[in-house]
Amino acid sequence: MVGLLAALLSAAVYSLGLAVEQRALHGAPSIGVRRPLHLAKVLLTNPRWVGGCAMAALGSLGLVVALGLAPVSVVQPAFAGGIAVMLLLTALVLGDPITRGEKAALGLMPLALLLLSLSLGDGGETGTVPDMPLLLAVSVGTVVACVGAVALASGGGRYVSAAAMGAAAGLAQGTAGLQGKGLGGLLADEGLPAAVLPALASPFPYLYALGWAVGIVLFQTSMQRARASITAPVANVAGNVFMVVLGTVIFDEALPDDPLMLALRAGGFALTLVVVVLVRGNGAQAEADTTRKREAAGAL
Repeated sequence: MVGLLAALLSAAVYSLGLAVEQRALHGAPSIGVRRPLHLAKVLLTNPRWVGGCAMAALGSLGLVVALGLAPVSVVQPAFAGGIAVMLLLTALVLGDPITRGEKAALGLMPLALLLLSLSLGDGGETGTVPDMPLLLAVSVGTVVACVGAVALASGGGRYVSAAAMGAAAGLAQGTAGLQGKGLGGLLADEGLPAAVLPALASPFPYLYALGWAVGIVLFQTSMQRARASITAPVANVAGNVFMVVLGTVIFDEALPDDPLMLALRAGGFALTLVVVVLVRGNGAQAEADTTRKREAAGAL
C-alpha cells in the first residue's frame, strides 16, 4: 500500500511538471527529431521548460522508490492512470475543453485504483532482482527499434503524428522504467548507502539515461503538437503495457494466487487502459487546437 501511495504522489508531481513543460513549449520555436541540436538548444535555454523537466524528474524518482516497494503490476498502472487524471484536471482548471469520454475517464480512475489496492491483500512478492540478459536484450532492442521506426517514418519529410511519436516515446520510457525497477530493487534490498556502488557498477543508470534521452526527445516533440492530456496518456498506455508485462516476467514477480485477487489486479489494470483510451479519443482535434495556440502565441 505504501508503494501504491508513493506511485500516486509521484504521478501528481510528474503531471505538474508536464503541464509546466507544455506551457513553455507553446511559445517556443518548432522542434523535431530530425534537428537534435536545435531541439536541445530550444529546450535547455527555456527556464520554464527546465523547471518543468526538473519536477517531472522528481516524479520519476518517486516512481523508482515505489517500484521497489510494490509489484510492477500495481505501481505502473496507478502511476500511468494518475498522470492521465491529473492532466485532465489541469486542463479543466486552465479552461481547456474535454470530451465526454475524458469526463468518464475521471470517474473510472478511482475505481481502477480501488481494485488495484484491494488486490494487494494477496499481491505476491515484489521482485527486486532481474533476469539480466533478458533485461539487456529487451531494453537495447526496444530503444533501437523506436529510433529506427521514427526515423524511417519521418524520412523524406513525411509527417509523423503526435500520437505515433507519443507511443514510441512511451516504449522508450518503458525501458527506462525497467531500469528504475532494478534501481528500486537495489534500494529495497541494500538501503541507500549500500546501494550506491552496486548501482553504479550495474547497467541500470546508463540504460535508464539512454531510454530517458530517447523518450524525452520523442515526447517533447509530440507534446508541442498536441496538449499533454492527449500525448501523455498515449505514451503511458504503450509504456504501461510494456512495463507491466515485461517487468513481471523479467523480475519474476508472481501474480496473486487467489482467483479473486487476480481478477481484481487484472480489472484494475484493464480499467487504467480504458482511462487512457478514453483520453486519447479527441487527439486529432487537440492537435489542431494546440497548433492554433502556438501560432497565436508566436504572433504576439
